[in-house]
Amino acid sequence: MANPRVFISSTYYDLKHVRASMDIFIESLGYETVLSEKGNIAYAPDMPLDESCYKEISSTDIFVLIVGGRYGSETSEGDRKKDKEFFDRYESVTKKEFEEANKRDVPTYILIESSVYSEYQTYLRNKKNENISYAHVDSVNIFKFIEKILSLPRNNATKTFEKFSDIESWLREQWAGLFRDLLQRMSEQKKFTELSLDFPAFTRQFLTQNSTLPQT
Repeated sequence: MANPRVFISSTYYDLKHVRASMDIFIESLGYETVLSEKGNIAYAPDMPLDESCYKEISSTDIFVLIVGGRYGSETSEGDRKKDKEFFDRYESVTKKEFEEANKRDVPTYILIESSVYSEYQTYLRNKKNENISYAHVDSVNIFKFIEKILSLPRNNATKTFEKFSDIESWLREQWAGLFRDLLQRMSEQKKFTELSLDFPAFTRQFLTQNSTLPQT
């Protein structure tokens, strides 16, 4: 039986230690971790590297997004301007990966560094003020990304974290709940199937019992 595949999406250099811990944690559960640095993404020679990442999401079962202080590299569809200013708008690979998972309705879990989320609250109160300096993020696009995530009507379970143990305990709870929900649905489906199979016998019994009713 194939193991569940968990795609980890985040910027790399600022979160590489978290990504490494995620790999160990997920593998300990018997799942398969999909990480670009592990080389388990099939890169197609006829398309940009980031497009291969988006394509890989279609064959994963769970998507985990980790949001830190860096917004990340621009997608291959962008203008590839090297030096981005803080308030420059552009699409990052991480954001596009999230959007691809959301489009495919892959069960998604979002983790946001506590310091970043705190500054996000400051941003919400000062959206039009470009004179504020933010200590924990490198682009205003991070705030806009978080805002978009939180505005979604579904499939956007979100948790802030300070240390990896926060991530591990939350994901354990979430995935245990996901498994329990699956078992309950299977049980309900079994009961429905049994009821459907018994329905003809029930109908015959009802007709037999009521065959002597007076005719009007």
